[in-house]
Amino acid sequence: MNMTKFSTAAALVMLMSAGTTMAAGMAECAGSDISVPGASCIGFVSGNLNGNKPSITDINLNLAVWGVHLTQAVASTSMLSGLSGDNVINFSQQLYGDTIVGIHYGNVMDAQGNESNNVTAFYRFDAGNGAGVDSFTTRFDSLSNATLYSTGTAVTAVPEPGTYAMMFAGLGLMSLVARRRKQK
Repeated sequence: MNMTKFSTAAALVMLMSAGTTMAAGMAECAGSDISVPGASCIGFVSGNLNGNKPSITDINLNLAVWGVHLTQAVASTSMLSGLSGDNVINFSQQLYGDTIVGIHYGNVMDAQGNESNNVTAFYRFDAGNGAGVDSFTTRFDSLSNATLYSTGTAVTAVPEPGTYAMMFAGLGLMSLVARRRKQK
């Protein structure tokens, strides 16, 4: 068994022993619950596991499935509250690259018709490196709050070594031409 499979199995055992697994008949989240293509999801976990109210241990038990371990609580600027009656998530910053958010819902019904109240789902998605993601929607309008646990930064293109070589060769030619003109 390789270490990745072992880590995932260990994380699942920890989740089960912590009592945060979903009860039979409880709704299950899906990546398609949000409008970002390719999202994956953990949840619905009973209770509000967003922000700094729950212990970071409880949050890490859930995020361990993805191999994520937070070392400190998130900044209050990464939390959105009072989202009731809306299904739009819009953090104050642009999202880039590997992004993890937690969303707390009041009432949800999954594709199998299972309904749950007071649950949290964690979503992980690639927000891209170009324009990133400004905001996204959920298919549920029973939002309570959301927390941005991690996101990347904008990636700017770094020239390849050949590009630098061409630039320096061009500068060298320009200085050679300027020197010859000066001598005439």
